[in-house]
Amino acid sequence: MFKNLKTLVKIFTFALITIVVGGIFIKLKYNQIIETPNSDSSEKVTIVINEGQAVDIIIEELIDAGVIKESWETYLKTYLKLNDLSSKIQAGTYNLPLNLNIIELIESLQHADSQDIWVTLPEGLRKDEIADILQKELLTYDTVDFSTTEFLSLTTNLEYISQFGFSEEVTNLEGYIFPDKYAFSIESTTKSVLTKMVTSFVTKIGTSDTYEDIIIASMVEREGYNSTDRAIIADIIQRRYSEGWLLQIDATLLYPVKDWKHVITQADKDSQNPYNTYKQLGLVPTPICNPGLEAINAVRNPQPNNYYYYIHEDDGTPHYSTTLNEHNTNVNQYLR
Repeated sequence: MFKNLKTLVKIFTFALITIVVGGIFIKLKYNQIIETPNSDSSEKVTIVINEGQAVDIIIEELIDAGVIKESWETYLKTYLKLNDLSSKIQAGTYNLPLNLNIIELIESLQHADSQDIWVTLPEGLRKDEIADILQKELLTYDTVDFSTTEFLSLTTNLEYISQFGFSEEVTNLEGYIFPDKYAFSIESTTKSVLTKMVTSFVTKIGTSDTYEDIIIASMVEREGYNSTDRAIIADIIQRRYSEGWLLQIDATLLYPVKDWKHVITQADKDSQNPYNTYKQLGLVPTPICNPGLEAINAVRNPQPNNYYYYIHEDDGTPHYSTTLNEHNTNVNQYLR
């Protein structure tokens, strides 16, 4: 009898552990799905929700439009039920990007009369490129008051910059306009738009990184291709800088030209300007773009190595070298 009881206890314990572990797995999977962007594309589609339309029909239309993956239907319905949100979806016409996650999507569908303007800003853009994207996206709404001239002027306005808590070295917000997916109000102004993006930097990155760190992160952003590559390049740049080498970073040559696709010539490398790291020792005066979290983390946690040089093939495959002779061999083998 006692032996049978022990067996039952073991079975019950095993079953309980299985249920708990399974529940934890399901919860983790659910949390991951509802926070994952539906797509990498920021393309927008128009969704019309009619008055009194059933939630199941709305979900079918969202799936058909590509706003939500069909395999995520159950997670979407669970999210709506757990948070009692089905009744809060409003009838109206929505312009929705394909890269929303479930949380962002349902939040958007609750504000038909004052829906947000979704704008995705990728990593590695200059502030003038960001201003151009914002102008294109925001000025399709008559209620938005946005000016690229005012935007760029604010990025060097010392009184405006001082509110964010950066060090006194930061006299230009290039590097601090955080690349992200934003929902802007249809009554946005130039200042409110820029403030939201810089505040996002402060919230997600903080203010403890030095100005030099952000400058290097901007170089890493433009020079690297993935997290592993960026961590190695960050170590190379930091070491060359600390040892007094010329950095010789091609991306810095492109910053004054304002064209990332510009074909670098010998004249570019011979030019006398503060962003020419083939001629000027040390760092450039400002970040050359606005880096993302991955590039900043690479500078915070570089991958130690013995390399001093690197190149990338057209497909992004990296080749590192410790000596100039090795570097020249890589250049001849992979870039010519």
